[in-house]
Order: sequence, then C-alpha cells, then structure tokens
Amino acid sequence: MQRSERAHYTLAPAAWVAGASDVGQRHQSNEDALCIAVREGDDRAAVIAVADGVSTAHGSEVASLVAAERAVTVLVERHRAGTPDNVAVVEAFAQAHEAVLASPVGGEPSACTLITAQVAAGQLLIANVGDSRAYWFGDDGEAVLLSTDDSLAQARIMLGMSRDDAELSAHAHAITKWLGRNATNVLPSVICHRPTGAGWLLLCTDGLWNYASAPAAMGDLLRTCLARSASLSTVVEELVAWANQQGGRDNITAVLARVDV
Repeated sequence: MQRSERAHYTLAPAAWVAGASDVGQRHQSNEDALCIAVREGDDRAAVIAVADGVSTAHGSEVASLVAAERAVTVLVERHRAGTPDNVAVVEAFAQAHEAVLASPVGGEPSACTLITAQVAAGQLLIANVGDSRAYWFGDDGEAVLLSTDDSLAQARIMLGMSRDDAELSAHAHAITKWLGRNATNVLPSVICHRPTGAGWLLLCTDGLWNYASAPAAMGDLLRTCLARSASLSTVVEELVAWANQQGGRDNITAVLARVDV
C-alpha cells in the first residue's frame, strides 16, 4: 500500500516556528492537519492552526485540512485589513466550519476540532473548539495550559474531579464542541496571554498530550528535547517520535514557536 504524504510531514517556514504531524501506530490515515503562516523581520509574527479530525466521521482527514487552511487564510486576511482580533477569530472559525461542510466525502460532510494561535508583539491569542491544546513554557520555568478542552473530561474537572481521574474516566475524550457535521456551536473559546518573559508556545493534538497532559510533565518533555537540539524541526520531530514510543495510539501533531518578549 502506498504511504500517504500526510502520514508524516514537517513544516518549518521560519527558524523560530516548526510543526510535525504523524499518523501514529494504530491509524490507517492521518486525520490531523496543521497550517502555519509567518511574517519575518523586526515585527515577526505567526498564525498557526492545528486541526484534529473526528475519527467517527468519515472523511475527517479532509475536514481537518480544509479547516486549518481556511482558518489561517482568514486570520491573515483580517489582520491585513485591520479587523479587531476578537472579530477575526470568530469569523475564522465560522468560515472553517463552512469549509468543512462544503467539502463532503462520500456524500456527507465530516467533522474536526480546531485550535489557532496568533503570535505577535509579545502577545499570544489562542482560540479553540475541541480538545487540541496550547501550552506556554517560559524560560523562567513557568508551565501553563492556555486552552480549555471541550470534552467530557473537562466537564468533569469543572465539577470537581481531579484532572488525572477525569482524563482516565469513561468517554473522557468525547468532545462537546466541533466543526462540521451536526455542529451546533462553533464559537471558539479565546484567551489572550501576554508573557512576562521569553519562552515557548506549543500547540498539539491529543495524540501527544495523552501521554503528558499536565503542564509540568509536558514542559519537562519539551525541555529534554530542546536540550538535545537547537533546530525546532528536530525538536517537533522528537516530540512526535516520543509519542509514538509511548504507543502512538492516535495521530500526533505538534507545533512549536519561540516567543521573545
């Protein structure tokens, strides 16, 4: 069987941002997708999107790709037009949702999750629908989960269950919001984070964070990979390889950006 070009790929549009995606050990196709746009120079900036296809929806590998690409396109266009960020992200997710609906596979549209990050002027604007995540790791040792999952596990955490117990509970990964087929709410959760110092922004799907969910654990993993290589392409490849070594039971995507304040 011919190996798909999406089974494993790396994107590195600049020395300070890179992403990798891999099919993992148990899936036949890679239903994750990533898209990155960068602006170089003294006012460097990036727009990043990571999407994870809903595995129970046929054609989710298409849904994730069109959603990630449409979201980045809209965010770049709206930034150039001077659209306020809060308006731009809502429109980006709405258009990503419509793009999924307009790209049916086998006669019906599919579904996916989506998380985006806008990195500019020492500010991180994160928006998400679903359970892909954004983490911040400061050079000062700070480790923070920026995003909030739309999942049954997160609902149980909000009701008082510990994160460890919630993420091990039945149907923990069942998502409560998504884009595409049968979606009833595509309004993203949005957070603006202004780091007080330099550090690293990591966006990833659950194929990675399944094995290191807590910010401290993910931070330790990232710093171990960073200590071995100065190339971000190599670092994201190592993160993917590590998840595969843990079992690779899902598709794996990681995007890393260096943020200097």
